[in-house]
Amino acid sequence: MDIETLVELTDNLVFTYTKQHLDSLQKEVLKGTLNGKKYPQIADDCKRHPDHIKQVGTKLWKLLSDVLDKNIKKSNARSILENFYFSHISNTANDWVNINSHHINICGENRQSPTPKNKSSPTPTDQNQNKTNPENNYDLSEAPDLYSLCDRHTELTTLKQWIENHTRIITILGLTGIGKSTLTVKLIQQIKDKFDYIIWRNIDNYSSCESLQTNIIQFLSQTDSPSQKPEKISNSQTINNQLIDYLRKHRCLLIFDNLQEIFASGKLAGTYLEKHENYGKCFQQIATSSHQSCLLLLSQEQPKITSGNNHIQTLKLDSLGKSATAILESKNLTDKDQWLELINLYSGNPLWLNIIADAVEDLCDGNVAQFLSCKNLYLGDLEPILEIIFQHLSELEKQVILWIANQETAVDISNTPPDFPLSHSDLWKAIQSLKRRCLVTKKDNLFAILTVLKQYIISKK
Repeated sequence: MDIETLVELTDNLVFTYTKQHLDSLQKEVLKGTLNGKKYPQIADDCKRHPDHIKQVGTKLWKLLSDVLDKNIKKSNARSILENFYFSHISNTANDWVNINSHHINICGENRQSPTPKNKSSPTPTDQNQNKTNPENNYDLSEAPDLYSLCDRHTELTTLKQWIENHTRIITILGLTGIGKSTLTVKLIQQIKDKFDYIIWRNIDNYSSCESLQTNIIQFLSQTDSPSQKPEKISNSQTINNQLIDYLRKHRCLLIFDNLQEIFASGKLAGTYLEKHENYGKCFQQIATSSHQSCLLLLSQEQPKITSGNNHIQTLKLDSLGKSATAILESKNLTDKDQWLELINLYSGNPLWLNIIADAVEDLCDGNVAQFLSCKNLYLGDLEPILEIIFQHLSELEKQVILWIANQETAVDISNTPPDFPLSHSDLWKAIQSLKRRCLVTKKDNLFAILTVLKQYIISKK
């Protein structure tokens, strides 16, 4: 996202509500913040005292918080403004903005506009005209606020091609923190004009598949005439059919985030919790029915969906590779020649690298060489994340992953030791499940586990 555009957007937005533009120093503080600079660095650039720059920043975040009705801080300013810019509905003083305290919402529901105290809000456009405005058909109210320094151009190209080919279900698969939601937000920015409706839903917010489907149907039916509105139905098959009807009537992009929450712990990957088995039926019907829409599933484990055709695709997100250096750059770490080693050790995972970069700063004053000189791979705040991953595995998977972790090199699963306790069938079943969780890598028919996971398992002996 272009920094100058974000600064200009913010200046226009402030003028909309206060009738005053940001002054030059406020713009410099905003620009520096969006570039990931700390107050002392901004102060050096502006030739001002750091304390004064901090005061300007504090007042600026308070002003933007009032304007956007969100708790804006230096740490989250860019993510909020980028999401706002993406929604592209508030570039001038005549726009009508819908935002609440947790998210940017673009939809046709009645919500309070962000009116600062003692300020008059802009007059919304004519209600009838508003109903036909395509931006009213975007509901990203459950999308997270995100900020990323890294790009995934190849993955974006692949996703856009699948959507162009009318793929019905796309699963974006990857471990927590790898960037599934961030990639999806960037995708929406680039393909939003191709859909009549875009709806983002967090699976964790709904008690059942039926409640989620009903919520979506209500949103899709808001422009229907009273005679067209669907009846309230509790039968899951009928709800499935209603949803499919709307997916045929309109070109919709549905995003279901945190899909892993509907899968059972202690079972092989993709095994539904009993109360969520209807999700499987819903996905199956979307995959096999003729319609013009697309369902994006964001998950840490792969769902089991079959269609007998090419209408289902899965994109597995791996390491960011060299592009992850932008994260380390933003943390002002030293020893750039060793950054790639650090990235590879922590699987190029943006969340993990942010956590570890903070540890490098806290423990080694940003010195990567000193950090890497440690005998054992440091996990620190990654341990709770890895604990959740490990405890979610089935006993069969735990047995296999413990075996792999104790090998010196990657393993050949077709050539196990004579005393290996599992049958080939059980071993392959476990490996396939671990692969569906992105916990094992395969190269030249040899399987290995992630370095951080191996260190976690060994440390727990």
